Amino acid sequence: MQYEKSADADKKVNLLVKIGQKLEKQNLNSALFYYKKALSFEKKISDTILSKVYSNVGDVNLLKGNIDVCLEYQLKALKLYERYPPEQNIIGVYNSIALVYYYQTDFDKALEKYNQLKALLNKNIVKDPKKLHFIKGKLLNNIGIIYDNKLQGDLALEYYVQASTHSKIAKDNENLSSVYSNMGIIYLKSKRYDLAKAIFIEALNLRKKENNIFGLSKSNYHLGRLYKEKQEFDKAQQHLLASLKYSKQIKSSSSRASALEELSLVMAGKGDYKSAYQYHVAYKALNDSLFNKENQQKITQAEMQYKFDKEKQAAKIAQNHRELVYAIIAIVLILLIIIVVIMYRLQETKAKIQQLAKESAESSNKQLSLREDTLKRELEFKNKELTTNIMYLLKKNEFNTEISNRLMELKKQMKKNDQDVIQKIILDIKNAQDDDIWKEFEVRFSQVYNDFYERLNIKYPDLTINEKRICAFLRLNMTTKEICALTRQSYNSLNVARARLRKKLNIQNEEINLVTFLENI
Repeated sequence: MQYEKSADADKKVNLLVKIGQKLEKQNLNSALFYYKKALSFEKKISDTILSKVYSNVGDVNLLKGNIDVCLEYQLKALKLYERYPPEQNIIGVYNSIALVYYYQTDFDKALEKYNQLKALLNKNIVKDPKKLHFIKGKLLNNIGIIYDNKLQGDLALEYYVQASTHSKIAKDNENLSSVYSNMGIIYLKSKRYDLAKAIFIEALNLRKKENNIFGLSKSNYHLGRLYKEKQEFDKAQQHLLASLKYSKQIKSSSSRASALEELSLVMAGKGDYKSAYQYHVAYKALNDSLFNKENQQKITQAEMQYKFDKEKQAAKIAQNHRELVYAIIAIVLILLIIIVVIMYRLQETKAKIQQLAKESAESSNKQLSLREDTLKRELEFKNKELTTNIMYLLKKNEFNTEISNRLMELKKQMKKNDQDVIQKIILDIKNAQDDDIWKEFEVRFSQVYNDFYERLNIKYPDLTINEKRICAFLRLNMTTKEICALTRQSYNSLNVARARLRKKLNIQNEEINLVTFLENI
């Protein structure tokens, strides 16, 4: 109704843009329909509004996987924005252009654009503090992605943590869910599956809350990859099929291609090679349509057109009044010399870069090897230290028991009043002994097997403290005699406790060794 009533072209286009932005999370084609309808007013609206429409058309095509079309429209928007003083809407254009370079795996160019974006933010073009947090959250998240792809995971995590802080302040759940997903990807790469799963589910819940269809496609894709690596193929298939459904719903070809590729691997893992082949064929056809040579050429042409337009504009200001013939000859000669020099320098620089890369790779391998050796030595030392500590506790326990026994003998020779005093001393020794032994043992044990109790509590929350301690002793492969000495239990009592423990751990097969079972928790 508002659209029909309004006679002002700017107002009509603003209304169409708002409708398109609302539809972006639900259906990319529907959003694109309204943006293209806005473009029909191209010659009637102001440059500021037109540049916003160009940028939105570019963003939708980026989500659909049409990165050549995205770059074309973002460069159109950038040309308009550069005619005027910087404003905050230009930030989105820089961000999208950087993403195009990212999808082309040109990470250095992408990082260059993000650094230009940071410089713009430092000029205080964003006055609203909440809006500034909103933008910084997205920017830092994208920089983190670049560093992750440059195999600098620790640095990427630092940027993700900063990004999450800004997004929480801005209450930007859409970006926050993206940050969580990206953190989960790093944990997945380092095989920290529990952390990856927890943070992927957190992202999924946020996207469900926001009804973000594109985000739901991504979250299910990440969970599918996680379960695939854990070889839980049924769960992996379930999440990847959900990802495929959502990607079809939102018309995102790139997301659909990713889901198809992973489904092919999952079905192969399940032994269903026919389905695996069918998914692979579908993936290959879709992927080839997204990243073929024609698209690459379109991207290059768009960049060249943008640069050419800028050079043409500059040429109008300062024209060359020299004679045409001499100017052409001079320019040709200079260009030939420059080309020769550049070619020579490029070859020289390429050789240096290759040498530096080789040296860097060798240095990294040496550092990784040294770090691995150091970690092994530390673990071996801690294991030895734990063993020594247990032997010390055993000796200490035996010594205290011997003192208690002597006091018991001495008690028999005492008067009634003195016997009560001796008995109290014996009880104090035993109580103090138990507290000290368990506290010291559990501190030492946690230093070596820091997540054993945590996994045990998650899988079997009904275990008592004494049963958890027996699990810890068995995890250390201690003998029955040693456990009895530490706990002051009889052999029969300990055997009964072990039988009860097997029942609680749901070990029904008598051939399963309890020690081996605990080692695999």
